[in-house]
Amino acid sequence: MLQNTLTFVEKDKSFQNVASCDIDHSINLDDELVFAAEVDEELPNENWKILIVDDESEVHTATNIALTNFVFEKKSLAFINAYSANQAKELIQEHSDIAIIILDVIMETDNAGLEFVKYVREVIGNQLVRIILRTGQPGHVPEKEIIFNYDINDYKTKTELTMQKLYTTILTALRSYSLSQKLQLEIERCQQMEIALRESEQREREKAIALENSLNALQNAQLQLVQTEKMSSLGQLVAGIAHEINNPVNFIYGNILPMQEYIQQLIELLQTYELHYPNPVPEIVNQIEDIDLPFIISDLSKLISSMQLGSQRIRQIVLSLRNFSHLDENEMKPVDIHEGIDSTLMILQHRLKSKSERPDIEVIKEYGVLPLVTCYAGQLNQVFMNLLANAIDAIEERFCSQDCASDRLQIRIRTETTEGGLSKSDRPTSRVRISITDNGSGMTENVRSKIFDSFFTTKPMGKGTGIGLSISQQIVVEKHCGQLQCISSPLQGTKFTIEIPVN
Repeated sequence: MLQNTLTFVEKDKSFQNVASCDIDHSINLDDELVFAAEVDEELPNENWKILIVDDESEVHTATNIALTNFVFEKKSLAFINAYSANQAKELIQEHSDIAIIILDVIMETDNAGLEFVKYVREVIGNQLVRIILRTGQPGHVPEKEIIFNYDINDYKTKTELTMQKLYTTILTALRSYSLSQKLQLEIERCQQMEIALRESEQREREKAIALENSLNALQNAQLQLVQTEKMSSLGQLVAGIAHEINNPVNFIYGNILPMQEYIQQLIELLQTYELHYPNPVPEIVNQIEDIDLPFIISDLSKLISSMQLGSQRIRQIVLSLRNFSHLDENEMKPVDIHEGIDSTLMILQHRLKSKSERPDIEVIKEYGVLPLVTCYAGQLNQVFMNLLANAIDAIEERFCSQDCASDRLQIRIRTETTEGGLSKSDRPTSRVRISITDNGSGMTENVRSKIFDSFFTTKPMGKGTGIGLSISQQIVVEKHCGQLQCISSPLQGTKFTIEIPVN
């Protein structure tokens, strides 16, 4: 095998003669391939990493010598040597930017090289590196069979791989690797542009409409991506708010009780002074009258109580935000459904309060006795958010049209358990039913039949994206094996019903 490996050295007599004669006729200098006898010139700072995997050290030495002065795109070669497939596995993990692997087949086992190819492509998922299979026993590893069954980029026998062909092979592989790198960067750049486009969708909607027509085939994939990014953004927002508010509020709340004690001690001290020195000097008497000391003493306790009540309220809001998002919970866990609904209502509280153009929206809770439900709590809370936000929009729309100006604005939430449905083992299962009913504008049958379609919306441009109910149905039906139904008619309000298994 060693004799075959060194054939390309023996055939060309000397590297200098080959470099000056044979290679000049077969390689175009426009390809930025440079090799010279002297190495005194300044070498490039960057290198193309070449992993040589062969169990014979002479093969490594010969390859290193043959390619010593090789330069492509102003970058020379850096050789990494492995003498077994197992050693190569460790090196490919350490050097993820290896450009070319020159690989022998038969090493510690007859198929060690081929198993290493599978490891690179399938286990670590490196599709960018160029793999050149160089074997000394072509009969053992037939070229047609290897190329068909293994993801390699080139196949050479050691006897045919002269120095000239080695240069050509490395040059071709580096061209391919460099082009793939540039293509991968271009793909990443296009993906980043797509994300930026989605983020600016509201202000660029008119331009996005034209693009949307050409992306109809990608709507399902886009919908899933929007859901993931929306929940990720919401989680980051909630995490930031909860963290930034919780720390200072805890600081204030934790110091209110000591402050109350200190103030009470100061008041008792003043009373003691007053008891033993009933006739203070005129200057003190004047200052007591100026600041109205009796009022301050009586009002201090009220101020502290107000501060304590306010800090408690903020802590409840922070807790609701955390319960709503269920951050860092990517698994199905038993949760309290009522707690998720209450947290969602807390976040939407600003929309439920009265405004200059309408009175407040009353929320009527008819909670039944529910067991803990095994579910994706954060995703289910997102469904509650979508349904409740839509209910508020419908009520506001009807009130503004004066169709219910004299009616009370209401959202009714009802929860209960039901028996019905079959599990995967065909056994009856308990289910939880959550109904959200509003007395808003309602909808026609034509609209109701399309509300779960992706990107369908009846809201004005810029106010709705048309994906909230579609995502909600996907969460309930696909993620929780449940049902999401809608009953509605014009001016009669809308009722959404969610049913999911308890376990």
